[in-house]
Amino acid sequence: MDPKELNALVHDREAAFYDDRFLIDYAHIGPDVARDLRNVIGREPRARRALDVACGTGYAAVGLAAAGLADESHASDLSAAMVQRTRANAARAGVDVPLTQADAETLPYADDSFDLVVARGALHHVPDPLRALQEIRRVLEPGGTAIVLAEPTPGGERQTGAVVGLAVKVVEAIKRARGVTATEEELVRRHWELASIAANLHTFEPEQIASLAEKAGFEDIEVGTAWWSWILVLGINYYLVGEFEQLAANRIARAAGRAAVNTAATFDRVIADRLVPPQWRHTIQAVLR
Repeated sequence: MDPKELNALVHDREAAFYDDRFLIDYAHIGPDVARDLRNVIGREPRARRALDVACGTGYAAVGLAAAGLADESHASDLSAAMVQRTRANAARAGVDVPLTQADAETLPYADDSFDLVVARGALHHVPDPLRALQEIRRVLEPGGTAIVLAEPTPGGERQTGAVVGLAVKVVEAIKRARGVTATEEELVRRHWELASIAANLHTFEPEQIASLAEKAGFEDIEVGTAWWSWILVLGINYYLVGEFEQLAANRIARAAGRAAVNTAATFDRVIADRLVPPQWRHTIQAVLR
């Protein structure tokens, strides 16, 4: 299957429960996004026109608008269902986010259209990351800033795979001990879980992102790694909510999940991002100008 078609299909399906699996809370989206971007660039960004590329459910676009950090906050995604979900999340947050269904490798915007572009967890789903960065550079006005976040590193993927794999083994052992057999619905769900893994097309070392950014025409390039325990906790929640959908509707389980994720994020910002070796961290963070 064509990788773009695969990604569109997977993300169309995931749109309905993506926020639950990643514990995104649009009631607090403005402060969350302001904090995340401040941690990356050292200050809160201020933009006249911002674009969230491959926006998913609208985390960056809705957050920038809700925090008052962009006069206009636009968003685009290949998945029609993700665009619809972003529209619903923007309405829930009480903000206006102009939306376009679009391929990140062929953005439907004029040259120099934005002074801030955010690509969060986007490039590893794109068949040609260089082409996507070239498009981001094209629509970014001179002097503007592009922020690339949440691209997986090879070391981080191995760690997450090991931890989530252990959780899978534990859950499956409990099911076998209880004599539970998989229903047809569960087998279909597992098929989609495998498809979602296949939709992750790349991992990146920091120097690879730096090289791609340079080839795309960026001149001021800062690339580093971040997050250790936060991604591991998110990975476990992603698996458990996918395996036990009732967890998403359980307020206590969701509150416990958010508490665990917030604790892990604080641990990373205070300790792990300073002490854990860069090659062990799980995601790329890049600021490109």
